Amino acid sequence: MRPPPALRAVPGQGAPRVIAVACALLALLGPAVAAAQGDGATVELGLGGNLVADAWNPVRVTVRDAAPSVLRVRIDEGSLLEGPRIVRYSANLPGGSGVTVFDDDLFVPTFRTLSYTLVSGRTVLASGSLGAGDADARPLDVILSGAPGRWRGAFGSDARIVDVAASDLPARAAAFDGVRTLLVDGSAAAPRAESVAAAASGGVQVVLAGPLPASQAQLGRLAGRGSARLGVGEVVRVAANPRAVRAAMAGWQPIDRQGMVQALAAERLVQPPRAPGQPLMLSLAAAYVLVTLLGLRFGGTPGLVAGLVLAAVIAAAGWRLLRPPSAELSASSTVLIGGGELALALQVDERLTLPSGEVTLPRAGRPLSPLPYAVEDGSTRVELPRWHAVAVAAHPELRTSALRFEGGRLVNTGREPLHGVYVLGLGRQPDLPAGASVTPGPGEEGGMAPPLARLAALLPAGTALASAPAAVWVALPPLSQEGSP
Repeated sequence: MRPPPALRAVPGQGAPRVIAVACALLALLGPAVAAAQGDGATVELGLGGNLVADAWNPVRVTVRDAAPSVLRVRIDEGSLLEGPRIVRYSANLPGGSGVTVFDDDLFVPTFRTLSYTLVSGRTVLASGSLGAGDADARPLDVILSGAPGRWRGAFGSDARIVDVAASDLPARAAAFDGVRTLLVDGSAAAPRAESVAAAASGGVQVVLAGPLPASQAQLGRLAGRGSARLGVGEVVRVAANPRAVRAAMAGWQPIDRQGMVQALAAERLVQPPRAPGQPLMLSLAAAYVLVTLLGLRFGGTPGLVAGLVLAAVIAAAGWRLLRPPSAELSASSTVLIGGGELALALQVDERLTLPSGEVTLPRAGRPLSPLPYAVEDGSTRVELPRWHAVAVAAHPELRTSALRFEGGRLVNTGREPLHGVYVLGLGRQPDLPAGASVTPGPGEEGGMAPPLARLAALLPAGTALASAPAAVWVALPPLSQEGSP
């Protein structure tokens, strides 16, 4: 990887002068540099320090012998026309002796500026910033090999190729949101099977090139007889040459996870409280006016007072009877997409606030509309005007798949019955009670509910969909059956 421009050597006759100036600066700043190194704090944003815009990215902070500290990230995703729109992220890190490692995931939008600071009390342990030129939305192709240069010919000229150490691979599916391919050839240190499974389940194509050593036999079992679904991605074994890797990548059709989230939020999840109908309001107003006029006609001043008291009583009773049960209304929708034993949960939470104020969600997420927001210690806060709603895509998570294909049969391994079972290309199937299974066969096609139809448009033929009380389960077909239900 090329070093940042600020760290490149200056060729030519100016190099000795630059070195002399750098030595003078180091002599002046020696105590400060030593203190920073003594703190032993590093902040890494992105996989191997490579950020992918408009995707979830891993965050890793390493501190040594430090007091409790706070990591703060400030992202400006605004524009010259709209002005600044700030995203804030903060996390509290415990202190202690020895080395402390903090891992998390952060959604990074396309930004104008990004800056971070790691602060302990009044001491800045680490800081840095990025500009708009660093907001690259191209996915990463990750190589895990003792000789990564051997495989670069398998990727296109515009690919973002990253070679990392096995220890750099996180074990969270969301951390691989910006990764397209993970290539493992067995010549480097063995990665954790949990990290490789998380990568595949999150939507990555894991390519195992050539025979693997005995220390990495677990990875081979993930691929089954040659290739296998795992979550939203796949694990495939190929020959140990760039041409075979290139052919495998060309045949891979990833699931559009961002499109699935948009499909969940296409319809409003929270319905605003219904106001009384206009005819009812006009009738009540006419009745009140009539009663007030009769009171004035026959009661004089006491009648006027009675009319005012009646108005106050009606207003109080109407407010108690017609007001919503809460000042903030909420609803959520979840789709769980699985292949094999694991499923990726994509959830959209919607909040509607009647008075203006701050809406707080208990999970990390990102608003699907352009709004400033903050993520603090795993919760999301958004400021909203009165009678406004916001849909927030939650941090993706892995779960055990309840709906899956096993030996040609569709199985419900969960504890809840599944209704509206539908296989794309075959049609409706019988409902599946908990623990039941069915061999998919031709059924009535069409007639899917709009939410399911929007999801189905993004899935391959042979995929099964089913509705549970709080979610939609999706079972991707085995790779050998995709496209031929």
